[in-house]
Order: sequence, then C-alpha cells, then structure tokens
Amino acid sequence: MCMGAATFNMLSSLLGGVLMFFLLYLGARWATKTDPQILRFVLTAAKFKTQYDPSKLSPITVRRASNA
Repeated sequence: MCMGAATFNMLSSLLGGVLMFFLLYLGARWATKTDPQILRFVLTAAKFKTQYDPSKLSPITVRRASNA
C-alpha cells in the first residue's frame, strides 16, 4: 500500500499508484501460495548478520607459476 502511495506521489498518477499496488499485491499472493513462509523470511532477512560483505573483502594475492 505504501509503495502504491509513493508511486502516486512520484508520478502524480492515480493509475500508476493503483497499478503498483495491485502488482505488488498479486506478487505477494503468488509468493505466499508458492511458499507460505517466504514473506516472513524476506521481511526478517535484514535482522540477520551478513555472511558476505563485498566492502569488507580482503583481497588475496594470486601468483601464477609459469613452468608448473
């Protein structure tokens, strides 16, 4: 509902806001029909510790042996 309102405010279009709301609504219904726990998993994923953070990646040195 909030994304529909944000789209309405951004585009100044009622049709765009309603369309965004229904697309997200149908997507959520499809996701819960496929796997009932998927939305709970997606919404709580931000609370978990990240396993991989590219900004904290420490580079490794790779050397190629020419006559191996």
